[in-house]
Amino acid sequence: MVEMLQEVTRMAENNKKHANRKLGADPQQKLELAKRIANNTKRISRTYANIEERVIFVIHWLSGLLDKFLFGSKMAKVASLIIAIIIYLSITLGTDTGVSVTQASQLSNIPVKITYNSEIYEISGIPQTVNVIVMGDMSDITLQKSQSNSSVVADLSGLTEGTYTIKLEPTNFISRLSVTIEETPNVTVTIKKKVTEHFNISYEFINTNKMDDIYTLAEPTFDTTQVLIRASQDTIDSIAFVKALIDVTGVTTDFTTTAAVVAYDQLGNLVNCDIVPKTVKATVGVSSPHKDVPISVVPSGTMASGLAIDSITLDHTAVTIYAPESVLDTVTQLTINLDVSTISKDTTLSTALSLPSGVKSMSVTKVNMVIKVGESVSKTISNVPTLWKNNDNKYKFAVVDSADAYMDVTVTGTAANIATVTVDSITVYIDIANVSVGTQEVPLYVSGTNSLVKYAIADGRQYVQIQVVNK
Repeated sequence: MVEMLQEVTRMAENNKKHANRKLGADPQQKLELAKRIANNTKRISRTYANIEERVIFVIHWLSGLLDKFLFGSKMAKVASLIIAIIIYLSITLGTDTGVSVTQASQLSNIPVKITYNSEIYEISGIPQTVNVIVMGDMSDITLQKSQSNSSVVADLSGLTEGTYTIKLEPTNFISRLSVTIEETPNVTVTIKKKVTEHFNISYEFINTNKMDDIYTLAEPTFDTTQVLIRASQDTIDSIAFVKALIDVTGVTTDFTTTAAVVAYDQLGNLVNCDIVPKTVKATVGVSSPHKDVPISVVPSGTMASGLAIDSITLDHTAVTIYAPESVLDTVTQLTINLDVSTISKDTTLSTALSLPSGVKSMSVTKVNMVIKVGESVSKTISNVPTLWKNNDNKYKFAVVDSADAYMDVTVTGTAANIATVTVDSITVYIDIANVSVGTQEVPLYVSGTNSLVKYAIADGRQYVQIQVVNK
């Protein structure tokens, strides 16, 4: 192939030389020269074409040979092995330079362990955890992060009461790593001698939200009512109360349990101290006191002229309430305040019942009311006696005007409702809770047993004069 290229080159040079020599010849010579150059040009073109074919043949032959070497079933394994060896050697020789790269990383919340006599002394000033910086090879740092027994030690052995500055020492770290404690490599520690005092225990029920509201817990009894607390005098002076924590999760009957004993300061923070015993046995009574009380509807507001509520029918007329006995004694009924100002025809309403103060649960939380509306009429009930309420100071008193001893009362409602009203179902009274000795005016009030009827003093009086004397 090289010889062919050389021949082509020689032919091209000869053409150039003949052309230079014949530039001055006659026309016939010029024509022969042109033919010779044309023939030489064709020969050059054929020669280049032959060269191109041979080059392509060689490339195809080499490509096929390479395919057989790399992808043949036998040669592929050999090629893979050779490539793997080359990669391994390049990595090994490329990284084994004899120079290690030092890196650093922060490790957080490394526990601090204190070496001291905990039976005699109380320690303060040492953090529970610290952060450290470790430096070394990355593989060692990665291994260190997987270890859980590393710590920092504060060695106070041999020290007595007083204040000292000590150095914290890392321990159980990989020896090839450099370990530096951040911020507090040196700490100021105070050592105080412990004293012992007796404390009475109270109690606290915990997880009451995980107990059914219908149950009530009695005051617990304990196998011991006192504990010993051992701590420094300053710590003991900070203790405000000591409690047994009684877990009441899911309780339904009387039970006995083991309760942990803890100490609190005035702000309700836990106080770190030694408590003996750490737990006490608590016995708690569980009951479900309850009673049934009626549901009463009290209309409020003013209806459209000429209308009145004739009846209100509830789907529940009473409700069972669950509460401590002291609360049950104070609840006589559940009251629903019904605004009638927007009611102008028969209607049905649904309303939620409000939980009275101290009541834990109710059997009914919502009632439906069917309200009937009728025509409003009025009548007057005469000679209703004037009574008094709340004479807590046991005063003696009398109305100044004898006409105030009895009142005429106008009652308004539907005919069916006012037909049931009598003198005995109406109460006219004065409230003398805040009166003093002497003559004075006091407010006048009127009410009745039928909440669907409106009551008013017939002549519009709102006050009466009374004479109050000491008992």
